[in-house]
Amino acid sequence: MRNTANILITANDSGDFNNILDSLNNQNGLNIIGVESNEANTIIKSERFKPDVLILDLTQSVMDGTELAPIIHRRSPNTGIIMICDRDENDYAGTALKAGISGFLLKKTDMNKLLHAVRIVNMGGYYISSSIIRRALDSITVINQFPGKSNVNKGENCLLSPVERCIVVELAQGLSDKEIAVRLNYSAGSIRNCVTSIKRKTKLKNRVEIVVFSLVCGLIDIEQLDFTVKKE
Repeated sequence: MRNTANILITANDSGDFNNILDSLNNQNGLNIIGVESNEANTIIKSERFKPDVLILDLTQSVMDGTELAPIIHRRSPNTGIIMICDRDENDYAGTALKAGISGFLLKKTDMNKLLHAVRIVNMGGYYISSSIIRRALDSITVINQFPGKSNVNKGENCLLSPVERCIVVELAQGLSDKEIAVRLNYSAGSIRNCVTSIKRKTKLKNRVEIVVFSLVCGLIDIEQLDFTVKKE
């Protein structure tokens, strides 16, 4: 678990810059390594400095954040990406989740939630506001096409094993592999293997999608999302 975080910020609007900086400046363990206003510099700095967390505006000058995020992941795979968007851009929720972001918040949300999101993402977790996750449940329609959806939580024919179902519930709390291992009395390596198995069975790419999939299938409900989803 990391106690410090190097943070890169990319936003087009100076007001967004100021709100983010006011929230994160002078916070223990947080180091702002750059503030950028275009995609090219964001890609260059991400590759050069490998930030722990990138705060990315969905709206960019040439490509949107959902197109930029996969590029950042390829060049700096350990960087956790937090995307911020305007309320009328919520239709991008599903696309953003599938692009591999680790956090998703509205720009007009309480900036203290951004600070919390940064700390969660820096620890390897994810943070998505409930207003966005509710839209994502409708927008990620591909999840409903998976063969395993109908039997994800049905007795002997369940797509996921009992251990995997337990792990999904813990993932919904934003816990790391090590934290889940302690709770379930398994090794961290075993937990990682189980998460890989869950991804393979569900055809999902990341932990955020696993949680959304589990919501759609009724394995967990939104009230269980304590650490990763904060109600606004």
